[in-house]
Amino acid sequence: MSVSPVSLSVVMPVYNEQEAIVGAVDDVQRHVLDRIAGAELVVVNDGSKDDTGPLLDQLAASDSRLRVVHKPNGGHGSALLAGLGVARGEHLFLIDSDRQIPLDEFHLAWAEVGKGSDGVFGVRRRRYDPALRLYLTAAVRLAVSIMFGVRLFDANVPYKLFRRAVWTEAQPFVPAGTLAPSLFIAIVAKARGYRIVERDVVHKERDTGEVSLKRMKLFKFCAAALSQLLELRRRVR
Repeated sequence: MSVSPVSLSVVMPVYNEQEAIVGAVDDVQRHVLDRIAGAELVVVNDGSKDDTGPLLDQLAASDSRLRVVHKPNGGHGSALLAGLGVARGEHLFLIDSDRQIPLDEFHLAWAEVGKGSDGVFGVRRRRYDPALRLYLTAAVRLAVSIMFGVRLFDANVPYKLFRRAVWTEAQPFVPAGTLAPSLFIAIVAKARGYRIVERDVVHKERDTGEVSLKRMKLFKFCAAALSQLLELRRRVR
């Protein structure tokens, strides 16, 4: 029995989002899966302590396009890598579950890869995040430019669509334990000369839940991520 090809895999990590997850899945179903034949949604439940897991299982029972992966808590990077590890799509789309970036214009990004681009990365020109996160984004932009010689306005944005070939090339540079796989994929894609379009996306305030990385934890995360970036620089060059 032949298996139909999967044109697109949406990969969505989630942790303790019981108030948002039904809406987040619905967004993907309406704006992505219903528009693109042969698309799937892979949601990785990263050890949620609330009702996120049971809600996802209920949703998956009524939609064969939704696959749920349950794993012990390991952080956003670990969940993203787990999703990429089981995604079957010829294209991959990374998105978070907090619904801060609407998907109603996803078809425009999909049209870009249809015209020959290797990927489309979102750009949050106006962000509704704490000031500290905005400063860190600017610092990452500068660091990526200096360390790798590539320009990415919003390198770690949780809105990335790209061909599987991009992930195939980036994967050896994104080992298990990488804290920011999305950032690493973006750097490798640009450094290796893939045709990447940066497209403005809307960014909204959070309606539910809370940011998981608070101030001190965020600083520790950034310090560890910087160390990993230095290692990536050594390997990419």
